[in-house]
Amino acid sequence: MTDKEYAEFDYPHFVECLRSMGAGGLDNMLHSAVGISGESGELLDHMKKVIWQDHPLDKNYVLYELGDILFYLTSMCNCVGTDIDTVRRLNIKKLQKRYPDGVFDKDRSINRDG
Repeated sequence: MTDKEYAEFDYPHFVECLRSMGAGGLDNMLHSAVGISGESGELLDHMKKVIWQDHPLDKNYVLYELGDILFYLTSMCNCVGTDIDTVRRLNIKKLQKRYPDGVFDKDRSINRDG
């Protein structure tokens, strides 16, 4: 796939077509949530092995798991009628409110309003 083809590729539509759950509504949301959790667990298990069992870090494996997480995250966005960019913007807004200086602050992390 060329860079232009990637730029024009409708990933949310692609995800929607690949999602095997056809019941809609809450079934698709649950499928997406379980998928996010499962793929995150696979990533976490890899990190456990790297940190505590002296396995080598496999960056390609990490990338593939991140891709799987992205798939299910996109699926959840589809379910609630939004997109990743909107989620990203909302997250930036929340984090800027929490950390107005743009730097992590342990106290603000512990004592937060939102």
